[in-house]
Amino acid sequence: MNAPDDITDQRIPRHTNSDANERTARIIGTAPGRPARLADEFFFVAHNDQTGRPRLHTAGVGLGLAAALLLELHEAGRVTFDHGQVLVLDARPPTDALQHLILDRLVAESQHAATQVWLAFVADTAAEQVAQRMWQAGKVRPEQTRRLWRSAVVHVPTDINTAAWPSARLSFKLRRYEQLDPFDLALAGLVVHTGLDRYVLDGAPYAAGAHLRALLDGGWPALRDLLADLGTAIGNSVLTHRT
Repeated sequence: MNAPDDITDQRIPRHTNSDANERTARIIGTAPGRPARLADEFFFVAHNDQTGRPRLHTAGVGLGLAAALLLELHEAGRVTFDHGQVLVLDARPPTDALQHLILDRLVAESQHAATQVWLAFVADTAAEQVAQRMWQAGKVRPEQTRRLWRSAVVHVPTDINTAAWPSARLSFKLRRYEQLDPFDLALAGLVVHTGLDRYVLDGAPYAAGAHLRALLDGGWPALRDLLADLGTAIGNSVLTHRT
């Protein structure tokens, strides 16, 4: 699963707090600095910022988080995506333990290169693993809940502002027809392809959604490639869920 020589890696730049982002934070409220990990931010968008309950069905949450984790490896310069395949660019272990675990599997199972295969594989445990990573970072706390005869564990945010910030930031920028930096563009792509844009843009004019679609159409090739496979996987999961 090594990358051919003509593949040019285009990473998601790591976030630095710009003056514009600080102004946005002051306008919206007491928003925190951006969490370091893309999957953490998608996790927050995909769950209620007060109760921790999911806004998507289980498969949608898992696939969205799987794509976010693969994009974290892309951000770290370890993989890229091309014509429906995951290509390993650098097998050195990342500092993040969860990224390290996924990259090790990519390297060990090099006979499997299809992006959709890896989305499905990572999705099986993505929600549990990302929640565990966020719990270790103090961002969520597990709580046992009961509904009828079933019990479940939800991960409640430890700070509502932190949990609400990713959705609020995207919503604010898109309603003002602003450009998105590569990090937010990746997050917005995950939001759109899992159907969470209906939540982020609730009540926004049609033009805001059109602006978002135009931004994604202009995204870098590796992002567009991964998002296309994510969209297919989400569509298949919906069909399976309905049947």
